[in-house]
Amino acid sequence: MPQAAIRQDDEDEHLPEEKVGQKTISLAGSEEALASVNSPIVADKQEEPYYHYTVDTKDPDPWLIVHRVKIIIFVILAAAAVAGSIFYKDLKLSEQTNAMVAEPQLNDLYYVDFRVIKDNLRPTEKFRMAKVTDITGNVVTINFSSYFYLQEHELNEAIRYAQLRFEKFFQEKRHNYTKAELQALVGSGAIVLARRPVGNMLDGNVVVPDSHFKSSSVFIPGKKENFAGLEYLKFAKDGNKATLALEKFQKSAELGFAQGQVSLAQMYLNGIAVEKNLQKSLEWFKKGALQAYEPAILKYAIVCQQVRSCVVKDFYQELVQTGVNIEFTKQVDVRATTKAFEKALEEAEVKT
Repeated sequence: MPQAAIRQDDEDEHLPEEKVGQKTISLAGSEEALASVNSPIVADKQEEPYYHYTVDTKDPDPWLIVHRVKIIIFVILAAAAVAGSIFYKDLKLSEQTNAMVAEPQLNDLYYVDFRVIKDNLRPTEKFRMAKVTDITGNVVTINFSSYFYLQEHELNEAIRYAQLRFEKFFQEKRHNYTKAELQALVGSGAIVLARRPVGNMLDGNVVVPDSHFKSSSVFIPGKKENFAGLEYLKFAKDGNKATLALEKFQKSAELGFAQGQVSLAQMYLNGIAVEKNLQKSLEWFKKGALQAYEPAILKYAIVCQQVRSCVVKDFYQELVQTGVNIEFTKQVDVRATTKAFEKALEEAEVKT
């Protein structure tokens, strides 16, 4: 007998009889469990169900097949509606731009594509904003922004973030164009959009410098009359209001107020409530210019070029003799030199 078996028998001899019996029973139970595992499956035992999954190759939603044509037509109509709305919006903006450029007003804003009217720009330089700062008869004076923008929507962002409230946003250099030339810029694609503020506001933001709202409480003869005339002039379509504006400007000009003299000269220049008279207009512009009022000097030079008997050089000499300091840097009139713009101007002249 092996030693392990002898040692096991020896240990069993020293155990109590109860524990020996329990150990014998446990061994017997383990033998029965092993026999049950090795025994064959009982025939009457019920088998577990077997699930067989299949994939349906048919369309799970036949509604799509039935209404396929309708769905395609609906998608096409929806795409056409979106394209039509975009086209209609662009058409309305184009009509708005043409109307505003044909009849400009002060503080009108133009989105200008400078690559159409100027060569040799940097890759990031394309759009600039222009502002109508003065209108003298048929001549419109605009100032360009000091900054270039690459994309058109950045001009809207400039308005949104109130960049136009800064004094230096627009350059001091003035650019004079006739209405026909501005319309030619629209036709050539240089002016892509025109916008008109209402009450110095656009898109809920102020578009004039903060200095515009500063006022002086100092009494100046003729100032009150000129202000009243400007308010009447807002309703110039009413003949009675235009006449009242003329009377206020006349009184302001006679009191020696330079701005009132310019306002009266504008009435003669445009023929509002009075017969158009360039000579009368030049007389009142000159009186304002002799007071060193810059708008009067600039407007006189513009109108003088339309009158044969007027010589701008003599006017400047007279101002210098009277001690008026003239800043010629603000009077520079820069013209575009590209062939496309020149061709557009020629076509505009032919049409007119």
